[in-house]
Parts: sequence; C-alpha cells; structure tokens
Amino acid sequence: MTTRPTAKENAKRFASVIQALQACEAACTHCATESGKNGHAEAMARCIGVCTDCAEYCALTRKFLERNSEFAELLLEDCAEICSQCAEECDHHGQGHCSACATACRACLDACLKVAGVEAITAEPTVF
Repeated sequence: MTTRPTAKENAKRFASVIQALQACEAACTHCATESGKNGHAEAMARCIGVCTDCAEYCALTRKFLERNSEFAELLLEDCAEICSQCAEECDHHGQGHCSACATACRACLDACLKVAGVEAITAEPTVF
C-alpha cells in the first residue's frame, strides 16, 4: 500500500499549477464577460461558452488540489484538454482579451500536464 503525499508536500508540488489555474480562471472569466458586451453575445456564443466552461473547470481543479483531494490528479489532463480547446477558440478572435485568455490557457495546459507527468506539447496559435 502506497502512502499519499501530505498536504504540505503537495502544496509545494502544486504551487505553480495552482497559480496557473487561478490565472486561467480569471482570464477566461474576463474573456467571457468582455465577449458578451456590445451586442456581440450571439457572434461570440461559442467563445463565451468555452471560456465559461474552462474557468469553472480550472476552479474545480484548483479546489481539489488545494484541499489535497485524492482525486485531484485525475482532473489535470482533462483540465489541460479544456484549456487547449479554449485557447484554440480564442485564437479565432482578434480581441485583446481573447489573446490574453489564449495565453493563460496555454500556460495552464502546460502546468497541468507537467504536474500530471505528461509531456506538454503546446502548439503555436493559429493566426486567421
């Protein structure tokens, strides 16, 4: 039977990913809010939805890590995938908040995969 790391041990191990999750959550929330302004909600519907989902999943993952849940690491790869999808969606739009969100998502994706022990391969943004 293997023993789980203590909360203190994991706090050190997870510090950088928790910061990335917080930054991504904030950037995605801001992007979703800004994308819905000025009558653009319909045109930006997918961006708003994906950013909202990404922000909520980052918050969930962060909370699991912060409380040293035995299931926390199960969320990391899924969170990375959601961040990847969100970054790709934001790359389709020219707004500054979308660019900032894509950058935060890619940083979070890399941090999640690093802690999960998966090699991070972050593609460069596609310019349209």
